[in-house]
Amino acid sequence: MAQPNPASQPIDNQLQQSPQAKGTVDSKRSPEQQPEVEHIRNSNSYCPVQRDEALFKWLDIQRDTRCSGYIKALNGADLQKTCQFYRMKEARRRGVLQAIPMPVVYTKVEQYGAPTDLFLSILKALGHPLAEVGSLRDLRSRTGGTLKAFGVKLLIVGNAHYLSYKSFNELVEIVRGSKIAVIPAGSLYLDEILDRKSKRYTDIYNTFLDSHEFVSFSKKETVQLVASWEEQVLVPLERQLNLASIPGFCNSLYEKCSGQAEPLYDCLRKIAVYRLENPGTQLNSSSLNQILGTRRLPIDASVLRA
Repeated sequence: MAQPNPASQPIDNQLQQSPQAKGTVDSKRSPEQQPEVEHIRNSNSYCPVQRDEALFKWLDIQRDTRCSGYIKALNGADLQKTCQFYRMKEARRRGVLQAIPMPVVYTKVEQYGAPTDLFLSILKALGHPLAEVGSLRDLRSRTGGTLKAFGVKLLIVGNAHYLSYKSFNELVEIVRGSKIAVIPAGSLYLDEILDRKSKRYTDIYNTFLDSHEFVSFSKKETVQLVASWEEQVLVPLERQLNLASIPGFCNSLYEKCSGQAEPLYDCLRKIAVYRLENPGTQLNSSSLNQILGTRRLPIDASVLRA
């Protein structure tokens, strides 16, 4: 009988038949190391520094004065974490449930953010049971009513650079109808979208007159971020490396991440896993270049043209 051609089999079948897929432990690691690697891999660290505190203060002012505006950021992942932290900081809870009033709501739209996508994301963030039910008109009405019923004062919309022209106009109507401050938040490209001075964009431009730039963290703050990451990720494993105490190490890390936190955490995870697998390695600027030798530097979009 002819044997089936593996190339003709579905990808899922090939993966199921693969011997490598059956094992859960990397062949280079001991069974004791694998859970530690998974812990490092799944870590999700956050440490507020001066740029975060500046954003919190600006958001407080926008909420208290009911002034809409927008946030532009060099690194979208950094900004998302900070906005989520701000929402959690302002939330009031009863047990595991968030209590009403809900003064701050943070949501983020997916790519190609049409009006329907916008309202779905807001209703899901509010925990509405009928978030995905009904026409665009129904979703629009339900969103406005729920924002009012929940006592929302500040609505932050992440990934706002994905929003369509129609979606920005929906935000304008939320500002007018719900009497809340709306803050689109996104990449530096958001600045170009909301700075369009044309008849078509007049209402959008005049609604989001305030702005805040979420900048890179400073070189001196690298020590604080690295120490905090170790405290959150490595101390529970009793694997602390004390990277901040190695002369010149944090300066080298800053150059590798260009003052952006998520690329910094990428580097720290690679260093921690490498050291776990190579415990005899002495960590210094030279070994850092070896561990991170395949990484490119992140782009500083602020110096690029559109």
